[in-house]
Amino acid sequence: MPDNEKMKEKLGRYLSTLSESAQLLLLKSLERDIDAIKEDRATQLILEALLNIRREIKPAVPVSEFVRKEIFKPCEPFLSEIDHINKIQARISPASIEAIWLWIARDIASPEQKARLEEDTNDQDGKLLSGKVRTLCEELTASAQTYVNKMKRDPDIARKLGNQLGGAIIYEDLLEVLLCQERLENLKPVISRLPAEISSWNGPEGTEACNLLCKRVQQDPMKASWVFSAVTRHLTQPRLKLQLATKLAGSDDAIQVAATVYAPAVKQVMADLEASLSLFQASLKDGGDKSNTIKYLSMWRKLTKALETELELPVQSPWGKSVAAMKTKLSELLKQEIVPAPGLVRKVLRAPKNGAKEHVDESLLNDAMKAIEIFHHVERMKDILALNAEISRIRKELDQSFEILSTSIVDRTKQATGEDVEVCKVLGDAAVTLAQHVFDENYANSLRRQLRAASMVPEVPATEQKAVGS
Repeated sequence: MPDNEKMKEKLGRYLSTLSESAQLLLLKSLERDIDAIKEDRATQLILEALLNIRREIKPAVPVSEFVRKEIFKPCEPFLSEIDHINKIQARISPASIEAIWLWIARDIASPEQKARLEEDTNDQDGKLLSGKVRTLCEELTASAQTYVNKMKRDPDIARKLGNQLGGAIIYEDLLEVLLCQERLENLKPVISRLPAEISSWNGPEGTEACNLLCKRVQQDPMKASWVFSAVTRHLTQPRLKLQLATKLAGSDDAIQVAATVYAPAVKQVMADLEASLSLFQASLKDGGDKSNTIKYLSMWRKLTKALETELELPVQSPWGKSVAAMKTKLSELLKQEIVPAPGLVRKVLRAPKNGAKEHVDESLLNDAMKAIEIFHHVERMKDILALNAEISRIRKELDQSFEILSTSIVDRTKQATGEDVEVCKVLGDAAVTLAQHVFDENYANSLRRQLRAASMVPEVPATEQKAVGS
């Protein structure tokens, strides 16, 4: 082992015996004189040994973590809830932030800046760290802006940058990320006067907020998208953005609203609607977490209801046509998901044939749960989908099948012995969960009580069963 490493190891053993407060005090003292100790190898070894000890106590947190947050902080009011499939002005997709940061850290930062980004922030003085972060943010943002300005002069190079980032939407989001600080500063006089939460445009607070926003849009109509985007975080419901547009436009007719400077408010809601449908379709294909599937379906339903409640959507209007096309597409997707639902439930809960052992097919159970949960939401959406015939038929099948199946699982739970006892418990729990979606909480609670009573029946030994049978 080299002499320096041996010395560092000895120093480490000694320094580790010091209290944490003593270690921190020594570390701060050494860091204050960092320039002076560069020529003193012995003191450098003490600092290195001390830093190694602190890293073992606390996982390293690089400066880049703070720089990333600081660079994108001005973007927060303009971030959309989900990733859009088409670029909408003043709404930045969450996925774009990660892609843009990777590009900045990889292609924009110089070798010296990359080294500064990798520095460990543990035990650094707060003010010193804030200064480092602020300086790096300013440097990296300026470099990114300079690079983008050059790219914009050549469409081919700009397209290449879009490909490097991951697509045209991320490239356009990058351009807006670099504008966010300026846009936020311009909007602060208005945004700072808005209530933290707006649940209505009526009443003193709502009226004042509406007037403030109206005045700001009229002062600079070209930046109306940024106004509506920034106000989004203050709204308790998406319908409030639509209400704002119709209130300011003086009409709820989609064609008339589309011809005003308030149209961006509706466009932003439409972008969320398109994105939720796209993400719902993607979640069906990848077979991932069903909670995401339900989340995007619920979001689409909520946004569609808001649009149809707050706006008159003539079929001939662009927005009306778009909503109608999405309804058709979603109806086709949902039909494929709900038609197998009754059959899946029967396969999961039916009794085994010819006295075979009880069995739970986890994959089949997950498919049944997903299909029934989707059907539950589809029933609540039947007024906006073209699936009335399918919904009625499936509902009838489920009503008939579930009564027989629930009685069967109760009886089997009562008679279960050995390993079948635990399997029937799993099937019973599944039946209760399915009942919550097929019927309601009352039905599910009734079934739960029946299953509990059935499980408390004393298990009959196999010898006694044979005796009874003979």
